[in-house]
Amino acid sequence: MSRGQRLTALIVNYNSGSYTWACAVSLELEWQALGRDRADLELIVVDNASPSDQSEQLAHLEERGVKVVRSRENLGYAGGMNLGLASSAEDARPDDLVAILNPDLYFLPGSLGVLVDYISTHPDVGAVDPRAFIDPACGLNLPRNLLPTLVDHTWMALAQMSPAVCRAYSRRRLKKALPWWRAEEPLEAEMLSGCCLFLRRGVVDELPHLMDPRYPLYYEDTDLFRELVARGYKLVHHGGARVLHHWSRSTGLVGGAAETEAGRRYAVAQEAYYRKFYGGLGAAWVRLVNKAVERWPRKLYNRPMHALVELGSFVEPIHVDLPRDSRFLVEMGMAPNWLLSAGIFGTGTAWTCPPETWAWFFQARYFMRILDVDSGELLGAWTFEKSVPGRDNPMDPAEFDHA
Repeated sequence: MSRGQRLTALIVNYNSGSYTWACAVSLELEWQALGRDRADLELIVVDNASPSDQSEQLAHLEERGVKVVRSRENLGYAGGMNLGLASSAEDARPDDLVAILNPDLYFLPGSLGVLVDYISTHPDVGAVDPRAFIDPACGLNLPRNLLPTLVDHTWMALAQMSPAVCRAYSRRRLKKALPWWRAEEPLEAEMLSGCCLFLRRGVVDELPHLMDPRYPLYYEDTDLFRELVARGYKLVHHGGARVLHHWSRSTGLVGGAAETEAGRRYAVAQEAYYRKFYGGLGAAWVRLVNKAVERWPRKLYNRPMHALVELGSFVEPIHVDLPRDSRFLVEMGMAPNWLLSAGIFGTGTAWTCPPETWAWFFQARYFMRILDVDSGELLGAWTFEKSVPGRDNPMDPAEFDHA
């Protein structure tokens, strides 16, 4: 049996069996395309006490040589990852690799090699992540996450209350997002996306745990990033590696009981994070800010940052005409302040959403603005509804050439 550099890939499954299967298969195909031995790929899936029956998908994974660990309770994302790592082979070496993966990922051809080569040859880097898109055409860039701080949290709250503050915060956020969305080479960052991370095993073994189990959901990745930076490691976003991240498919559709439970866990994790890094006073300040947002009159909450044109309801991909020819950025969000938005670039005097991108949009109301990339000028702002459901089945590996 071969024993070259091993990759231990960890996936936590919760009601997302078909996506987990596609993620695991895409990683396996990419590993073999690199000429690596399948025996050196240790795929571990932790089923986090999924309430729906996952037996068929988990059995298919086991047939492919994936190690499936079935937890009797929902340990949270961090707890699931820690359980997965604890279940890995005991003969790990410092130059082996560990991947932290969301189940609704898909590794596009050529993506894995870039990540493996980079983290293997840069000992000063603690973690590297890829550029993530929602669609196989790699059009819509997913949002860049900013490092949560007391200042940033306060800015975010004020931005939801005041369009003027929102515009100022938006300029700051967009200034950070543009290099992230344009990156084709490695870009050092203070915060990565926790959906897809590659680390060396030697670095992981320095940590008290892979992810802090005090976080039931959310903030566990931020905690990991701060831990790595505190130990003197860099964090790198590598635009040369492209993956698909089918946002929110790992927890089901937007809204409903799943989202309510996720919100409860988010609140617990947020309290734990600010208490850990900013002490009791910091946690108290965040609670005060959150309470102010909750008490803010609903009619004044999340007021549109720009005047919006109502476009109505759409089945087919959205199309808008622009006032002039330009290089532009389309920002798409689910609130009229674009505090969390995805971005897609274009040129010309009009924009039509690519069909392969449109297919992944949820059935929901959206807010869209288009900015001139060179001048920053607002070219238009609109709101519309997608009136048909988005795609809810994972990518088929047969759709790609992983050879």
